[in-house]
Amino acid sequence: MTKIDDKQIRNSVLGVFAVIFGLLIWFLNTNYFLKKDYLDFKKTSFRAALYSKKDEHPTKGNKIYLENGPMLIVHRELFDKLHIGDSIIKIANSDSIYFYTTNGIIIDDYNEFKREKYLKTLK
Repeated sequence: MTKIDDKQIRNSVLGVFAVIFGLLIWFLNTNYFLKKDYLDFKKTSFRAALYSKKDEHPTKGNKIYLENGPMLIVHRELFDKLHIGDSIIKIANSDSIYFYTTNGIIIDDYNEFKREKYLKTLK
């Protein structure tokens, strides 16, 4: 190999490591994905009826499916109170979801965990 080839190889390897190192620093020092996930759900709005429920776990969150909306994971206590056909409303720029059940209105701060993690990163 000539000196030019050695120099090109060394520069290429250093360039690759510099890019990887730069991306690693960026990923560790920013919370872009956490912020995006939190703000995307906050901007979301929907009005839907509960279509089906999946009772998969006795203590953790369980999935509920909406007719014209996203799939949601709700905590067990709320899951037990919901019935097929209940109205579920999420207003844009709000973290809360309103569940209109036969037992009354239940307001759940659905985005609380993501909001707290995001706000901790701003400190």
